[in-house]
Amino acid sequence: MAGRDLFVTLVERQLRLRAKRTWVGTVWPLVAPFLLLALYIFVFHSVFKVPVAHYGTFLFAGLLPWTLLAQGLGASVTSISNEAELVRRAPFPYELLPITTVVSLALPFIVGLIGFLIYLQVVGRLDVVLVPLLVVPVAAVVLFVMSLSMILALIDVHNRALRSVLANLLTVWFFLVPVVYSPDMVHARLRALRSIDPMNMIVGQFRDLLYYRHVSRPLHMGLMVAVCVAFFGVCLMVFRGFAADLPRDV
Repeated sequence: MAGRDLFVTLVERQLRLRAKRTWVGTVWPLVAPFLLLALYIFVFHSVFKVPVAHYGTFLFAGLLPWTLLAQGLGASVTSISNEAELVRRAPFPYELLPITTVVSLALPFIVGLIGFLIYLQVVGRLDVVLVPLLVVPVAAVVLFVMSLSMILALIDVHNRALRSVLANLLTVWFFLVPVVYSPDMVHARLRALRSIDPMNMIVGQFRDLLYYRHVSRPLHMGLMVAVCVAFFGVCLMVFRGFAADLPRDV
């Protein structure tokens, strides 16, 4: 009960801090995917002529989970270092700091997803039967981002250089994942390399349900959640192994 109350309090605190600093901080997590959508449609559909029908729908289905990853990692990497006084003041599950940061950003992600579903229904490109299955990739991407956020926040406590290069690493990763292009547009070797990337599989599942309107590999959906749950458990175990020294190291 106490842990749940602390979790809710930290999420509310994240939301209040974001709203207090500037109104842009409140709406930006929701607006950012739509701005990127407009930019990438212009660049990759109007200029480079990516041969994908209904490119806006195709692109946004991949941008939604990717934006949660990029925003979640960008905000959570300093979630412990920026709360040094709180960490030193009293012992508590320190992993809640990066986790609640991700949760506070998952809320606009869910709002954006609901808005996208409404749009698809209006234009007649939504299979309502598949909507409940979205719980699977949503759970997978949230767990995956939470897992990485704990490890990056822990690394940042000991080496502040990570925050300086994270945006560049995410940019490289972004173009390796088929968000703005179709997977069959690249060499087979790169497709084989991407097969071990969780974000590649998560983006593929969102796109299956929202763009192609079918489930191409049902077993992979369950497997993806299982992998993300296991990855979360491993990252949590590693984090807690170093957590005792955080009040001294932060």
